[in-house]
Amino acid sequence: MEKLENLLYNFIVDNEIATADEVSLVTNINGYNEETLNDIIWCRCGYHDVPQLWDCEPDGYFFTEALLSAYDLGEDETEEDD
Repeated sequence: MEKLENLLYNFIVDNEIATADEVSLVTNINGYNEETLNDIIWCRCGYHDVPQLWDCEPDGYFFTEALLSAYDLGEDETEEDD
């Protein structure tokens, strides 16, 4: 399984929340960890982390299956309606 930090990095860059250079600058100063990457999401989007972003704007961003799985989010929640 891919490290959570790498999944978050890809999420941020792929969704153009921040550029790779911006993420590199922040993580070089504050460390390459979940907290720092969530701080970037907070600064740019106003959401504290991926689960909050998923709850509020699931269609506004591209979420990989691996990232959703890491946070135990996804389509399973809506299967009760079937």
